[in-house]
Amino acid sequence: MRFLPPLSNEHYRGQLWACGVLALVALHALIAGLAQVLLPDSGLISLAGLSLAHDGGLQMVALAAQAGATQFIWGLTLAVIVLRHRNLTALFLLLAALEKLLIILGGLLKPTNQAMAVPGSDAALVLLVLCLLAIFGARATSN
Repeated sequence: MRFLPPLSNEHYRGQLWACGVLALVALHALIAGLAQVLLPDSGLISLAGLSLAHDGGLQMVALAAQAGATQFIWGLTLAVIVLRHRNLTALFLLLAALEKLLIILGGLLKPTNQAMAVPGSDAALVLLVLCLLAIFGARATSN
């Protein structure tokens, strides 16, 4: 039984570097997702510097682990696109850009009282810019 359709990389006509940007987004999602799932505190204390010594602290850890599982699966999906179905690169770069934009907007609309930035917010900005540039590269015809 096959889970994946046949390889379709030969249909990709865009620039190869655009796939590299999508691979970078995939790697970021995989690492962040694994950290949230595998770290005992889901990274909330060790990475984000939050205090969980209050009612709801354990629920925050569980919710972060669930979000990390989703993020990890998103990273796997992006990796499959890069490795097997590059003809979908422009679409998934657009989706990744929308995700990063929503992350940035969420941070602006719901600011924290912490002195430090929310982990991943700087990476989200850099990846947003790279994704927007790569969308044009994925749509350009390579020779």
